[in-house]
Amino acid sequence: MDREHYDRLLRLAYLVLDDGDAPLVRARRVAAGAMRVRRGGYPAMRARLVAILLDEPPGGWGGAHRLFCEPVRKPPGPVRAALLELEPRERLAYLLRRDGLTAPEIAAEMGAHVPFDFWDVDRVVAEVDGRTGLDEDAQRAEIEAFEPDLIRLRPPTAGSVRWRVAVAGVLVVALVVVAGQVLTRAEEASSGGPAVVDAGVWRATGTPTVYEWPVQGGLRNDAGLLRRAADAWRADGREPPHGRVYALYAGTVDGASLVVLRDSPGLRTPPNVAQYFERRLSRGVESVRRLRSSTGQLIMLGMTWRYLVPPWLRDVRAALPSGPSPTWMPVAVRDGLSDPLPWRWFTPGCQNYLVFEMTFRPAMGGWPRTVTQLASQDPRSAAPRVWFHDPPRRDERFRWAALRAVACGAAATLSEAGDLRLGRLWSGELPEGGGRATLLTVDASSPWGTPGGSVLIADDGRALSERGRTNGDFTSSAGTMAAAVWWRSARRWHLVAAAGPGIARLRMVGELGTHEKGTDRADANLLLVVPGPSAEGRIRRPLPLVQVVAYETDGDRTVISPS
Repeated sequence: MDREHYDRLLRLAYLVLDDGDAPLVRARRVAAGAMRVRRGGYPAMRARLVAILLDEPPGGWGGAHRLFCEPVRKPPGPVRAALLELEPRERLAYLLRRDGLTAPEIAAEMGAHVPFDFWDVDRVVAEVDGRTGLDEDAQRAEIEAFEPDLIRLRPPTAGSVRWRVAVAGVLVVALVVVAGQVLTRAEEASSGGPAVVDAGVWRATGTPTVYEWPVQGGLRNDAGLLRRAADAWRADGREPPHGRVYALYAGTVDGASLVVLRDSPGLRTPPNVAQYFERRLSRGVESVRRLRSSTGQLIMLGMTWRYLVPPWLRDVRAALPSGPSPTWMPVAVRDGLSDPLPWRWFTPGCQNYLVFEMTFRPAMGGWPRTVTQLASQDPRSAAPRVWFHDPPRRDERFRWAALRAVACGAAATLSEAGDLRLGRLWSGELPEGGGRATLLTVDASSPWGTPGGSVLIADDGRALSERGRTNGDFTSSAGTMAAAVWWRSARRWHLVAAAGPGIARLRMVGELGTHEKGTDRADANLLLVVPGPSAEGRIRRPLPLVQVVAYETDGDRTVISPS
């Protein structure tokens, strides 16, 4: 019975710790530690195993142990492949569920060590179900059939210790003398290297992401280079990878060998991307950045003026956002690597971002789509993808003005935002000769649940106001419906509030009294402009405290603050 418990504990520990590096020694230490529990049987041992995995992450013994006791490597089944995409605590929750615990029991057992509730358990199990396409019995069968301890080393008996030690010593000498170099090369090629995604995976989905990004580049078959890159990132004490490491690119760029890698931190967190360079006099990881979303993004390669482009994006062109109108420059891409852009483009300005437009043609069929991204000039910064709430007729002039406002007019902080969704809530003439303006809404995909923002911009993208608020966010199914900002004319401050279809009435309350604007048309846009205090003395006196209430046609209402 003890051996049966040990085998189950070892399997759990191995599958939790497995990041593609065969962690048998670490798993055996965890299982042995859990076996020290003398009362309570297997449930108590499993609880101790959970505590060790979550509170006392076991260290490794370096690479030499693989020579003697690592299992035979073979391609993982659907369940193991799905677990490699999860972070360790998510793997543990799934395995406990398949080990017979209910979601509340798992939440209680893990919750004593890390924040984890039964909703998280259900989410992880559903994710593995979707990735494997197998039912519960088939998943459990694969798990129970997996035996990490293939060499079946059992605890030695007292009488056989000396004999086993002698045999092991002879084996060490023979291996080192006769086959040392061969084993070293085999170890170099087979352990520690990053995983790769099959080249055809992205064609099977209509919305490919970084998780379907195959490895590209002329050095993608150089196993030694890939292993050194993955090992260097794992050894990074500041920003090591989480979960399994994948290669996105391996090639020669401007005389240096370059490997671009990404990790697998789990379902809730977008992956990190690391860039490893080997030059004549140096080698190492030179940048690590967190993607703000999992959509396929352009990645700047060091300070080479080049970008890595996923294979599903074609017809790449770029422009500087500082111009009043776009001057597009075609950008050639070969094997995932773009030609260098003009170095003079990489000067401080507009938050150090460039505008890229590309075409996505779904391999599964469908109409080509234009993809817009604001790619950074810094390899450590994100590349937000931009979406538009367009009217029935696509307005290129508005789109460029919105991009200029975001990049150059500080309508959004690009280094902190994920994907952006931009919309036009109102366009028209401002009072007191303020000219024509547009109330632009800006919703960001991250951090999750970030309230929507708004800004008043001129037709050329100049920001005419500070940022305001909206009653929407990126995840809202209905999108942004109302917004409010403070705008300063030559003489005084004005509260400018606007609403799109679905809002029947806008009402402002606060220190400026009560003001209201309504409509009977369900498809009408509302504008409410309320004069405020004199513009003189702004520094000495704060703006009045006001709130705008948006009444929806179905009776619901939301409250917006202009700042």
